[in-house]
Amino acid sequence: MMRVLLSIVVIGFAISMVSCNTSDTDGDLFDDLPEPFGITFTIDTVQVTYLDGENFYGNAVGINWYPDTVGILYSQSTSFLRAPVVPNYENNILTIETVKYYYDSVPPSYNEAFQLFSEGNYPYGGWSDVATDLGVDGIIITYTDADGLVWTTDKRAGEQESWSTFTISDHAAVTEQPFCAETQGTFDCRVFDGLGNSLDLRNGSFKARTVYKPE
Repeated sequence: MMRVLLSIVVIGFAISMVSCNTSDTDGDLFDDLPEPFGITFTIDTVQVTYLDGENFYGNAVGINWYPDTVGILYSQSTSFLRAPVVPNYENNILTIETVKYYYDSVPPSYNEAFQLFSEGNYPYGGWSDVATDLGVDGIIITYTDADGLVWTTDKRAGEQESWSTFTISDHAAVTEQPFCAETQGTFDCRVFDGLGNSLDLRNGSFKARTVYKPE
């Protein structure tokens, strides 16, 4: 079977060049932001927080797919990234990706893609670009730590514990382009480095731009 190259679209994002002051951490972490997008979670007892527009962080959306003669592996993602002007900007970032396998030769419609972030509970899945080793529908969380080491929930790297959860509590369409939705949820998961090590990301909470819609 001839393999087709992976196609990727990643949407750029604007980042405020000044730091926002968000001192009210006792209430909703995102209430005081002009664009209330952010993510927070704990590793052991250390809280990690990335806020859109603060410390050169931005929230971006993207799509990823791999077509072949059997079907198409497809995902929508939302990421909390830093601007390239920051040293080691590819460290300390996190991506939430929804993965689904379609028995079709074309990417899903916008309406189908929108449903990938619908409210509900989700399993953790896996990505594959080989038709005979199908991807597993679900969520993939990818975390890059301060040292640039990549950790992932991808099922190829390791299995989740019984306490692992991923819940989307709110998902709504918006009129902005090129992203078309805002999504809020919570998560607890174990991420793996592929070398036999793991980290537990607990008490996770996010509000993010989601669902890229081509013009």
